[in-house]
Amino acid sequence: MMRITHPKGILPETKKFINVVVKKLEEVNAIEECDAGAIRMLTISYDMYIRASQDLIDKGPILYDKRNKPSVNPATRIAKNYYAQVLAFMKEYGLTVKARENIKSMTPSVDENNELLKFLKDE
Repeated sequence: MMRITHPKGILPETKKFINVVVKKLEEVNAIEECDAGAIRMLTISYDMYIRASQDLIDKGPILYDKRNKPSVNPATRIAKNYYAQVLAFMKEYGLTVKARENIKSMTPSVDENNELLKFLKDE
């Protein structure tokens, strides 16, 4: 079991997400200790995405200055960049719905009446 040390200041929501991701990867033997750096990068990227998204929810995508001049909330760019990083990681590790479907479809089905299977079971 991989020991996770979350960076200080990480949101509880991020910790929960990362713990679920690591557990899922461990279930399919798709993670090793050498992946700790990638998990840390995912943790930070996901946390930044959540924070920027919350800012967009709280303040909206358009901000107004003292003169009521509109400008795009900088959190828009931040959320977009970190979303791309998180998505890339999740695709790499097979954590998207589509990736899991592809893995399931690539798993060969075994016919219980297969002569080779019967032979191997008897050995």
